[in-house]
Amino acid sequence: MVLQPRKFKYKHRQKLRKVKFFSSSSNLIYGQVGLILVQPLRLNSRKIFRLKLFLKKAARRSDQTQRRVLVNAFPHLPITKKPAGSRMGKGKGRLSIWHSLLPTGHILVEFKNIRPGRALYFLNQVRGKIKSLSKLKFSNQNLVRSKTPIGSKQVLYQSF
Repeated sequence: MVLQPRKFKYKHRQKLRKVKFFSSSSNLIYGQVGLILVQPLRLNSRKIFRLKLFLKKAARRSDQTQRRVLVNAFPHLPITKKPAGSRMGKGKGRLSIWHSLLPTGHILVEFKNIRPGRALYFLNQVRGKIKSLSKLKFSNQNLVRSKTPIGSKQVLYQSF
């Protein structure tokens, strides 16, 4: 099932190619651990849906453990595409896919009631999947040095 808005007025809109605005809400609202975007990102509905399916593993047995995962992205902008081999003219094309534009400083994923190591693992997996610069945000300021190096560097992360 692909994500799309329930109701929309126009199927054909301009793409809004440049994202210049900065999201000032870089504080965690819902959870204790989050992933903040350092550069703007465009995610289509298939990518967001796959991301939600992947993050369901993080919130396994959520009825007993009260673990929660929040993905702060929803596709609300349409992308149209003309069929291959068609000549120029005769309109804009059919609706192909929905996407969302996420600005710099936007919190993409938030976790609640998840251990720091488990949250770090899932957020690093998400960072690899979105292929965009991002950083981790933790609610408290206690720094803990990880016991196993990730890659070739020793990693500092904040625990709660």
